[in-house]
Amino acid sequence: MANEKSVELMFGDPIILEVQEAAAGSANDFYSGDIVSVNSDGELIIGATNAVPFGIAMKSATGTASTKIPVILIDPGHVYSMKYKASATAESLIGQEADIVYTAGAHTIDEASAGDNQLDIVGLDSRDAVTTSGGRLLVRFRSAALIDTH
Repeated sequence: MANEKSVELMFGDPIILEVQEAAAGSANDFYSGDIVSVNSDGELIIGATNAVPFGIAMKSATGTASTKIPVILIDPGHVYSMKYKASATAESLIGQEADIVYTAGAHTIDEASAGDNQLDIVGLDSRDAVTTSGGRLLVRFRSAALIDTH
């Protein structure tokens, strides 16, 4: 099980929804702090490449269908902290676009992948020194990459 949350809301007022866990899930399909999506039935599943980010799980998957899981709805106006891939953080990353690398309990971001560019890097997380390998970066989700909830 992951010790740190994959994603943390740093700036912005959270909107919290309760969403049913998917029927096909199992315990620890996702962890508290992971990015989650919804399937075609509107049930919660782990975020994945080519899936649309919906929110951040506030509780780990239980493996029991229809269990209500609290989720922080992702807002493109809010700022989040995520771990950078296993490379050193640098001020030159600020302003770059990035993708999410999905691993249950350990999502990271990668500015060098050729994916969907779901994130904008807006700063360095002051809890980690610059040049920290795998350090945290501050990001915003791009509006075009999210589910329209309005």
